[in-house]
Amino acid sequence: MDFAFLKKISLPKLGSVFGRSRSIVGIDIGDASVKVVQLKKDQERAVLETYGELKTDRYLKKSEGMLGGGVLRFIDADIASMISDVISESNVTAKEAVVSIPSTSSFVTLVEFPTADRAEVTKAIPFEARKYIPIPISEVALDWQIIDEGDTAQPGERTKVLLVAVPKEILSKMHRIFEITKVKIKSLEIETFSLVRSLIGHDKSPTAIVNIGAQSSSIVIVDRGVVMLSHTIDRGAHELTTALARGLGITAERAEAFKYEIGLSDRPEDREISSVITPLIELQLSELQRIIASYNRGTERSIEKVYLTGGGSRLKGIIDYTARRFGLETTTPNPFTRVTYPAFMQPILKDVGPSFPVAVGLALREISTK
Repeated sequence: MDFAFLKKISLPKLGSVFGRSRSIVGIDIGDASVKVVQLKKDQERAVLETYGELKTDRYLKKSEGMLGGGVLRFIDADIASMISDVISESNVTAKEAVVSIPSTSSFVTLVEFPTADRAEVTKAIPFEARKYIPIPISEVALDWQIIDEGDTAQPGERTKVLLVAVPKEILSKMHRIFEITKVKIKSLEIETFSLVRSLIGHDKSPTAIVNIGAQSSSIVIVDRGVVMLSHTIDRGAHELTTALARGLGITAERAEAFKYEIGLSDRPEDREISSVITPLIELQLSELQRIIASYNRGTERSIEKVYLTGGGSRLKGIIDYTARRFGLETTTPNPFTRVTYPAFMQPILKDVGPSFPVAVGLALREISTK
């Protein structure tokens, strides 16, 4: 199993370690569902073979230890049962998987060192990491990447290092879960990097990615294809559903429908619904505004784009609302544009795309150039 969490992010090219017909499945274990995407390398293309999603609510019971964040708080056997079912129902045939580690169960931070000597920096990283990781360093798997700032770097400047860590207990939990499923873990990856691989591609623009999950959301700042910042907030799409259901005295199912049919509509007849949703969206966007402002102050390359993704990005009107709020180009990119699939699937994949960027990025990891 590969525990190197930082792998060069690249698009699929000929020369993969896999043969022509070898398949890989990306498994995204999210707050409210598990998603799978199976890809195969065919010459110079990553070909979509199958995909699927299974909701978690009817499977999971909380474990006593409440280990980790998101779905990893639940009992191993329940998670394994759910993974096995989504693999079966989606007709996944791959024997190896790349599996996500939730951002809520990991630590990602950018650290600066007062030297340009890479040898000195590499030696100092394990000691410096103790200042940033809130649990003993002996209890985490640690990885890092020295950031090459290219033409903007100046002699004598500080060296930037992207530092990532995952509790060893989380890795052990993953191993136990997949022993039950009988699926071999080829590698593990923090979902932050899977998002970048599937959504950014070769785009070098400074970009903010907002991945809106059910229970939590992550904000990732990317420049020149490199993660510069990753931040998790305890607010997600389920918060909107709960507020609508309570405020309007309706079922959760009806509240979900209102989110996608009405959302942030400014029509007078929709104000009863949008007036509940808008303040909660403002809380999330205020956090994004704070992070963008802080990042822009410390760099000459200000954020140019906002990408909204995750199931919560399907809220009606959120793209236009965010674009007006920040005055930046705002879109919901389709991660399936990185892969090949039959033309008749285009409308379907465009619709479900926001839910699958992590799963797509995970699968692409193992059919990308090493």
